Amino acid sequence: MEVFIKKIKRTIACVMTVVMFLVNSSAVFAAQNGTAGNNVRIISMEEAEQAAITHIKNVMSTNEESLWNKGVKIDVRRAIFDDKNMLECYYFGVKDKDNNDCGYVITGANTSMYPIIEFAEEGESFLDVSIEHVVEKVNDMEQADLNSKNCKLYYMGDMNYAVECKVNNRDSKIYDITTSDVVEMEEVCQEDEETQDYSDMWEIYLDMETRGSNPPDNDKEFITNPNNYESGYEDSKYYMVDGGFIYYNVMTDFSSGGVCAPTAATNLCKYWYLRDPSKYGDLFLNCSWNDVFWEMYNNMETYARGTKDANVGDGYRLFFYDRGLSCSAYLCYGTNNGIHIAEELDNNRPCHLIVHGHQMYKEHSVVAVGYSQFTYSNGYYSTYIRIADGWTNYPSRYVWGHCQGNWNYVVVIPD
Repeated sequence: MEVFIKKIKRTIACVMTVVMFLVNSSAVFAAQNGTAGNNVRIISMEEAEQAAITHIKNVMSTNEESLWNKGVKIDVRRAIFDDKNMLECYYFGVKDKDNNDCGYVITGANTSMYPIIEFAEEGESFLDVSIEHVVEKVNDMEQADLNSKNCKLYYMGDMNYAVECKVNNRDSKIYDITTSDVVEMEEVCQEDEETQDYSDMWEIYLDMETRGSNPPDNDKEFITNPNNYESGYEDSKYYMVDGGFIYYNVMTDFSSGGVCAPTAATNLCKYWYLRDPSKYGDLFLNCSWNDVFWEMYNNMETYARGTKDANVGDGYRLFFYDRGLSCSAYLCYGTNNGIHIAEELDNNRPCHLIVHGHQMYKEHSVVAVGYSQFTYSNGYYSTYIRIADGWTNYPSRYVWGHCQGNWNYVVVIPD
């Protein structure tokens, strides 16, 4: 069963690689069926880690249910070799914000291999589990005192792995760890695979072609993956507030017309209620989000044409006060191309974002729950705000800080 699961993961990795590749209009697809010959380039661990990070961000932006959306980091780095003791792959263990195991990414170590060989988005890596099992087994049999640092990983092709444990200076034990059935081997047996050239795919992951910042700003395309539009940057950051990935309501759940502001307010209250029901349980008015919406509708003096920006903060304060709670809520004008929104989100709380003259959303209110930010060597920041937009139930879309129009926002701080 485990072998089957790992093969499915590789299929997913390949598909996502192709997707990322095709969205880049400046790339030219390499002939993958030809041999790489002397053009094979060794990938450093630093480059491989960059490719792994690019892949993680791509998963975050395209898979709404991924645990990686809660924020993760690479915590473990290991080299994997072939039967000739040549560098073959890299393994990167992933941890969440609480330092729990949250999957892994295995990359190639040269341009004749896929950038992403396989990955998992949750739990402890099968490699880590297998290595621990092998170490225990060798220690029991040999009365040794080995640990995982004494082990060497091998890649045998087609997502098959082996581990070698040095018992002493002369003897070692080798085990096939491809499945949960750890089997001893006499030697590492490498499968022969046709050499191919995936250098163009590596260019996508490593941003070798500097394309700069080129996000869409039109009424035809939603932004769901900021990484598709940025390259050549010095640094990048991804952030999402704790518990920000939840099921949000859409405007048509409540009413029609210009009701985006009370819908956003309802969703922001829903966020705080779910984050801490014991403290904010009274925000769930009569156990009905519909009742919350109409209360906000009245408090914000929403009419057929919408809600005035100046009324939004009052609506929050009145609603919290009527529930026996309190909050600070104040309107801020301008966002410095989204940077101020990112700074507010860094306080680990969402905010009420109001866009004016936006190409896609026109005049609209949303809940800002996270961001992706790219920093360039010239000091330029390209900031994307992840939103619950009132059109979809999950926060899978972004707005770009440099887009047409202007933004205001309301900071809401529950006491």
